[in-house]
Amino acid sequence: MLWLICILLAAIMVAAICYASAGVPSEDKWPPISEDEFIQRCSPGVNRERALKVRRIISEQLGVDYDRVYPEQKFVEDLGCD
Repeated sequence: MLWLICILLAAIMVAAICYASAGVPSEDKWPPISEDEFIQRCSPGVNRERALKVRRIISEQLGVDYDRVYPEQKFVEDLGCD
């Protein structure tokens, strides 16, 4: 549980540093996915509610469509954070 809290805090810190409109993932590479598909792509045993909360925070802070945030995306390369 502690590692998930650390991931959440790291995601918030990175999101706060990034420009809100900098990260717009390509629709070809990152098509929209459902919450169920997002959870399937997460590590085994991940808490569904927490994972989706982190997804929502990343979406809001980076200005990326919620359904186009993937667990395997990298902040700099895929979401445009510097």
